[in-house]
Amino acid sequence: MSEPARLYYERLLFYTDELQRVSAKVKRFAWYRFLAFVGIFAPLIILGWEITTLYCTLPLIVLFFWLIKRNLRLDKIKQTLIVKTKLLEDELKALDHSFLHFENGEQFLNVEHPFAYDLDLFGEGSMFQYLNRTATVEGRQRLADWLQKPLKEKVEIEKRQEAVKELAGMPLWRLDFLTEGNLFQETEVQYDEIRNWSEMELGLDRANWLKWMIRIVPAITVLAAIPAVLGVSNFYLVAMIFVQFLLLFAFTKQVNYYFGFFGRKSDLLAKYMQLLKLIEEKEFRSPYLCELKRKVTEPSAGKIFGELKSLVKEFEYRQNILVGVVLNGLFTWDIRCVYKLWLWHKQNHDRLARWLEVIAQVDAFISLANYANNHSDFVFPEITDQEFALCATELGHPLLKKDKRVNNDIEIEGWSKIMIVTGANMAGKSTFLRTVGTNILLAGMGAPVCAASMKIRPVDLYTNMRTTDSLLKDESYFFAELKRIKAVLDRLAAGEQIFVILDEMLKGTNSIDKLNGSKELVRKLAQQPCAAMIATHDLKLSDMEKELPQQVFNKCFEIRIENNELIFDYKLSDGVTQTMNATFLMKKMGII
Repeated sequence: MSEPARLYYERLLFYTDELQRVSAKVKRFAWYRFLAFVGIFAPLIILGWEITTLYCTLPLIVLFFWLIKRNLRLDKIKQTLIVKTKLLEDELKALDHSFLHFENGEQFLNVEHPFAYDLDLFGEGSMFQYLNRTATVEGRQRLADWLQKPLKEKVEIEKRQEAVKELAGMPLWRLDFLTEGNLFQETEVQYDEIRNWSEMELGLDRANWLKWMIRIVPAITVLAAIPAVLGVSNFYLVAMIFVQFLLLFAFTKQVNYYFGFFGRKSDLLAKYMQLLKLIEEKEFRSPYLCELKRKVTEPSAGKIFGELKSLVKEFEYRQNILVGVVLNGLFTWDIRCVYKLWLWHKQNHDRLARWLEVIAQVDAFISLANYANNHSDFVFPEITDQEFALCATELGHPLLKKDKRVNNDIEIEGWSKIMIVTGANMAGKSTFLRTVGTNILLAGMGAPVCAASMKIRPVDLYTNMRTTDSLLKDESYFFAELKRIKAVLDRLAAGEQIFVILDEMLKGTNSIDKLNGSKELVRKLAQQPCAAMIATHDLKLSDMEKELPQQVFNKCFEIRIENNELIFDYKLSDGVTQTMNATFLMKKMGII
C-alpha cells in the first residue's frame, strides 16, 4: 500500500468511527431536547398558574435552548465528518484510477482552443477530471485557466513548483480546506453575485442621519419601556414602536434592495470566512504561498469576512416574521443592518476581489498538490530558459493506469527540429503525441510530469489532431484543418515560439496532394522558430530526413504478427516502420 493510500485509509477509519459516535450523540440529544420541551409544560399541568410554576419552568426553558445550541454544534460536526469521509473515499478510488466521480469541466470545452480539445483536457475521462479537487467555483475556473494557459517563464514555473511541493506535504491541511469548501455547495450564480459586490458602489440615502438615528431611536424606545414595565403607562412604548415601523416603511425600498443584494448568503460567506482563516493561520515557506497569505492578512480577511457573515446573518433574522416584528419594533433592526452593510461595503468592497482570488488560487493549488502527493513516482521537470529542449526518460501518459502504461524516451533539442513518427494503426502514435503534449502542459503548470526525468524549455503548444467539420459554418473537414494549420503558421511568422503537434496531416484530400502538401508544410516548419512532432501513415514523408538531415528525424512504432495475431509493444524506436496492418485487420474481421 502506498503512503498516500495508507494515510487516507487510516484517516477514513478514524473519521468513520467518529461519525458513528457523533451520530449516536445527536440522536441522544434529540431525545433530551424532546424531554426538556415536555418538561417545560409539566409544572404548569401539575401546579397550575402559580409563582412556583415559573421557578420550575425557567430552568427547563434555559436547558431546552442550551440543548438546541448543543445539537446544532453536534450536527455541524456530523456534517463535517460526513464530508471528510466522502473526500477520503473519493481519494482511495482515485488511487485505484477510478476518477469519473469528479467534476469533468465540460463547460470549459472549446474545440477551437489551440490544444485543449486534442489533448482531452475537459470532459468525461479528461485531464481536468483527473486533477480536479476544487471546492469553489472560482477555484475550478482557475484550474481550467492554468490548463489552458500554461506559464512560459522559468522563474514563475519554479515558484509554482515550490508551492505545489509544499502543499503536497500537507495532506491533512488540504483535507481541512476541502472539507470547509464542500460543506456548502455554491452555484455560479451565487458566486457571481458576491464577486460583483467588489465592482459596485452602493448608495444609501441620508447615511449620516441614519448613523445617529439607529442609535437614538432604539435608546428612546428602551426609555419609553420603563413606564410600561412600572405599570405607569404603555402610551410612550406604543408610540415609539409605531414610530419605528413608520421609519421602516419609509426605508422599505432600500431595505428590500439591500436584502436582495446581501440576503440568503450567510452560508456561502461562512464558507469563505473559514477558508480565509485556514490560509491566515497556516505557516507557509514557499514565496508564492507566502505572498498569497500576505494578501489576506494585511488586514485580516478572515476577521473582516466574519464581520460581513455576522451582519448578513443578522439581516436574515427578518425572514422569521415573529422575530422580525420584535426586532424592528424595538431596535430599528432592518435599517440598522442596511446601514452597517453599506458601511462594510464602502470600507472593504475593493479588497473583496483580491481575497476571492487568493481562495481560488489556493483551491487550484490544492488540486495540483493532491495530484503530486498521489503520484510520488512522478517528477517535477527541470526548467531551462536556454535554447529549446525537450528531453525526457520513461515518459508516459498520466491518464493511463500504471500497469498498462508504456513509457518512452524523447529528445528534441534546438529550434526548427521536426520528429516524424510512423507506425501502423493502433501502434501508439496518437497516444504518444498526446503523452508529449500533456506533459509539456503539466510542466508549464508547475505540476509533476509522468516521467523518470524531464528537462524542458517552456513553450506555447499547438496541436491539430481532431479537426472537426461544421455544417453551421459551412466548413468541410479539409478546410477546417487548413484553417488550424494556417493559424499556427501565422503565429510562427509573427515570431512566436511554438511546439507543434500534428497527427496525420491533410487527411481530407487525395494521397498525392496529401504527400505534396505535407512535404511543403514540413519545409515551412523547418524555417520557423518551432519544434514539431508529426505522426503519419505516409511512409514517403519520412524521406524528408534525407532532404533536411539536420532538422528532420524519423521515429516509429513497430508491430509484429505472430500466429495470425498482432503484437504491439508501443515502444518508440529509431527509423521508419516496416509493418502495416490495415489489410491484415480487414481480412481478420471478414471485411475483405
